[in-house]
Amino acid sequence: MPGRETVVASLGLIGRDLPWAPINMSPTGGWLSALSLIPPLSVFLGALLLNHRERRSLSLVLLGVGIVSVFIGLMQVTRGLSSPLWFSELLTAGEAVGFFLNRNHFAALLYSLIPLAAAWVASGTSDIMSHAGSQSEKFHTRAIVTGVTGFVVLVALIAGELMTRSRAGVILTIVALFGALALAYRSQHAAKAAPVRLMLGATALAIVFSLQFALYRVLERFESDPLADARIAISRNTIEAAMTLMPFGSGEGAFVPVYAMFQEPHDLVANAYINHAHNDFLQAWLESGVAGPILIGAFAIWFVRTSVKVWRHSYVEGIAINRSLSRASTLIIALLAAHSLVDYPLRTGAMMAVVAFASALLQPPCPLVVAPAEGRDPNEIRDAARERRRNHRDRGVAGASALAESAPLASRPIRAESHEPMEWPKEWREP
Repeated sequence: MPGRETVVASLGLIGRDLPWAPINMSPTGGWLSALSLIPPLSVFLGALLLNHRERRSLSLVLLGVGIVSVFIGLMQVTRGLSSPLWFSELLTAGEAVGFFLNRNHFAALLYSLIPLAAAWVASGTSDIMSHAGSQSEKFHTRAIVTGVTGFVVLVALIAGELMTRSRAGVILTIVALFGALALAYRSQHAAKAAPVRLMLGATALAIVFSLQFALYRVLERFESDPLADARIAISRNTIEAAMTLMPFGSGEGAFVPVYAMFQEPHDLVANAYINHAHNDFLQAWLESGVAGPILIGAFAIWFVRTSVKVWRHSYVEGIAINRSLSRASTLIIALLAAHSLVDYPLRTGAMMAVVAFASALLQPPCPLVVAPAEGRDPNEIRDAARERRRNHRDRGVAGASALAESAPLASRPIRAESHEPMEWPKEWREP
């Protein structure tokens, strides 16, 4: 097969005949790659079996893990090498990495959680604005707690991102914040300016908090020339290897030995070896041949079509937070796909699980968990009915006020002289 000439020549030198061999040039790596897919597949299938309320709870758990990671990263930086929170001595000394071994992967977790936090902030702010105009209820405790807590989490995530000193992480955080603004603008409530202003306030507050501590650390990372990075040489050698091994590739998990066969002497790094291509798309092409681009293209088509439905048609059932979380999931997948062009965040089990959960949020719950009587979760029915009544009430009050102001004075009804109750117009009634 193509690219196996070195193996054949090596067997000839020791006088051995060519035996039967698998397509994968590293069978052990192939089995390990298959086993690494068990956690994300478990998360994806498990999330599909959850209803909307349980999915919202799981998103809060994910945000909680992110906040704990931020505090661990802060302790790692402030305590320095004396901190007991270093989980490995490899590539972590002096850097904020949280539970990871790489600051870029820690940064990927934090900017992935920004859209989730933004979804909760937008939902809480919209609920506060909706209840503020109500005559029966001036304050709503749950909405206020949701908005304030989401605001604090958003500030912590942005500050933690600046602390990681990841160039790709900082750039993608800016993109995530623009996505958060779009998410806030697409919130259901008519007063869309309030969530947008809250997002801008969280960003400004995080930058102010991090100005003296993390800004200089980030600027030090941008002082180096990105073109001098070894990623360009790695990508060039990976492309050459992938073209040589077409159409079947080297097999999953065989990147390290195969790349060493094509690495140029002037690209060698002292006392180190290249473990990944720092471009997941090129590495998938090298390891899987034509199958990798085909599968990636199929996923891209599904993702684009689903994202258009989520953002344009708002097809997700239930209350507004369900739609916001689905839209946030599209941002998470897009951000990690962009990061995969210069790194390998999806090669870690934690980030694979995040993408699996985000992909599950784009799908409706499995019919096995839907209530057989009503066809939907009873809690979702109650929340959706409460939100629908509030929206009809707000639109009815606003419409009645506008109609009364625009009507001539002589045609306005005088309630003191009439004993018949006034009825709402048919279009304002709840169906």
